[in-house]
Amino acid sequence: MDNLTTIFSHDQTIAALKSLLSDQLKDQMIQGITVDTIIELVYMVLQNQFCVSNNKLYQQFKGGASGLPLTMLLAYINMFYGQHRDFVKSFVEKNELFGRYQDQALLTWHGSEDEFRTLFNTGIDTEHLMTMSVGSTVHFHDLEIGHNSKGVLESKVYYDRDIDTLPNVSDESIENLSKQLHAVLYRAVRCCSDLEKFRWERSLINVSFLLSGLPPGSIDYIIQNFYVEFGLPTRSFSCVLQDDEYRQLRRNIIQDVDQQAELKKQRDRQRHNTLFLPCPHFNDQETLATYKQRLKVWWKKHYGNEPQTKHIQIKWIESTSKNLTNSDILVNKRPPIRLLTLPKNEKQ
Repeated sequence: MDNLTTIFSHDQTIAALKSLLSDQLKDQMIQGITVDTIIELVYMVLQNQFCVSNNKLYQQFKGGASGLPLTMLLAYINMFYGQHRDFVKSFVEKNELFGRYQDQALLTWHGSEDEFRTLFNTGIDTEHLMTMSVGSTVHFHDLEIGHNSKGVLESKVYYDRDIDTLPNVSDESIENLSKQLHAVLYRAVRCCSDLEKFRWERSLINVSFLLSGLPPGSIDYIIQNFYVEFGLPTRSFSCVLQDDEYRQLRRNIIQDVDQQAELKKQRDRQRHNTLFLPCPHFNDQETLATYKQRLKVWWKKHYGNEPQTKHIQIKWIESTSKNLTNSDILVNKRPPIRLLTLPKNEKQ
């Protein structure tokens, strides 16, 4: 669907968002914020979108700023919980698969194409420009998903035929090429659903890194270490993976992907609960320690019992730069000598 983020109705989207939150939130709150407050905040954002063109001020009364996370979220909420409630109901009943990342989405449908198009197009705003692709395969970022003759989903690495005939390898040092080889192997196992697809992907990987100057022995050594790192027993370089070994390798890789995602969430939560403050400069450590202690006491007194701030920890950022004088600050702000000596007509 083209122009999805720029043409959705604000009123329809607000109604869909309110319905979604009311249905999904038992206590009608998210982290202490009520549904009504969320609706008011979102509505305030939508109603205060302006742009300037040809010295004229325009207000955007449909859609939102393209590419913003809030805009994409509202576009999908309006699409699947506003205009397409019947479609979503049927989608859930059929236990279909739906995936979304930013402005790209994919879904499965076990039914006829005509049935899908009829159900999906019901209630669509006439201003929407719909383009739909239905087939046995679909790509989602670096993943190509399809199904075999038995209807079982399968996947492999996706390449754009115009620009990605081989795995991308940049012109880097041998050390960086080793890291890249590890990364593309990781992606290959993550994306390839069976050993046959992985073997084909590995042949492409070998060609790419040979053309980039990585010696064959180094390629084999890195691949062997990759297998061992993710739980396979040590084997000679000439050995080829078997089906059961690849299944074990892929399980370990997918488990690692999940662990990395969880670690990222933990780091994000930690950063969210950390208040970074610049550490002031004092001549002695005792004065600095007293200052830090007093600020912590002040913070605990005024914010320590608030639901949104009681878990926040203060982290001091040490300053490593020297104090600059005014002349130091301004020295690189002057126009270049060449510009200062140009004739007046050339400066313009």
